[in-house]
Amino acid sequence: MKVFISWSGTLSHKVALALRDWLPSVLQAVEPWLSSDDIAPGAKWFKDISEQLSGVEVGIVCLTSENIDSK
Repeated sequence: MKVFISWSGTLSHKVALALRDWLPSVLQAVEPWLSSDDIAPGAKWFKDISEQLSGVEVGIVCLTSENIDSK
């Protein structure tokens, strides 16, 4: 099962990284996708994210007090 993990900001990114590492240990069928790790430097990030979102089954949005009101 593909899981798209969304983040914005330093604290949210730390939470997303922890989730990416933890999820497969509790649900072996999970394939987490995290932009900071799964998009190659210099790649066309919009295309990569769009492709992942079109095939994702679950999405997790990491919200923190740091990014909840950001625009």
